[in-house]
Amino acid sequence: MQTYDDFDGPQLREDRWRYLEVPLSDTETWRYADPATRIDVGDGVASLRIEAFTRSHSQVQILDNPKHLLVSVEEFDLTTGPRTFAVEMAAENIGVSGADYRDGFAAFNVLDMSSAQVFDLIATSRQAFAIHERLFVPGMVDKDDAFSHVVHAPLAEVAFESGEFHRYAVIIDRDNATVRWQIEGATVFTAHAPQLPRTVQIGFGIITLHPIRDGHSTSVRGQGLHGRWRNFTVD
Repeated sequence: MQTYDDFDGPQLREDRWRYLEVPLSDTETWRYADPATRIDVGDGVASLRIEAFTRSHSQVQILDNPKHLLVSVEEFDLTTGPRTFAVEMAAENIGVSGADYRDGFAAFNVLDMSSAQVFDLIATSRQAFAIHERLFVPGMVDKDDAFSHVVHAPLAEVAFESGEFHRYAVIIDRDNATVRWQIEGATVFTAHAPQLPRTVQIGFGIITLHPIRDGHSTSVRGQGLHGRWRNFTVD
């Protein structure tokens, strides 16, 4: 088992993490970095705190959703057998209760942007969910082939308190075309996923999921979120 980053601080390591960026044109990119974010790193924990979201996009959903998102510099091979990606994560909504996950959540990301496949676990102050996505990326993924599935497992018996750490894991078995999402060792979702990528990155950040309506973002409503992450491991 590999520990990806010990978060000894005082800053995020540039040889471990980078901001996820999406090209807008041949000369422009969109960086998932809300300028209102306070980043603290130390004592084994990475903390992102946004008192009120400011980052949004009025036309493209995949640009509007993530407010602050970092991904691993390293890519992890999925062709050598099942891989387990795990983290301890805590979330505290600011300005909202956390009952509606779309208002904002802390995310543990396992993703391959070259194929637009996403396997996330997310948390609010009150609950956690698995996310399975094929992102709609014009020119790469047709709208009819894209999907976003958010899965809640109310019988998993994981009790939540605001700001409390829980262990999250994503297990990818490329040979058998399956992905499992776990919280505290309990499987909350399993998907048959043909054509899994050969490699993935891990990541963490703060995301919303309110749809763009009539050419206007609806994700920025004065709310924010505090997320914390520790003990990233890869097995």
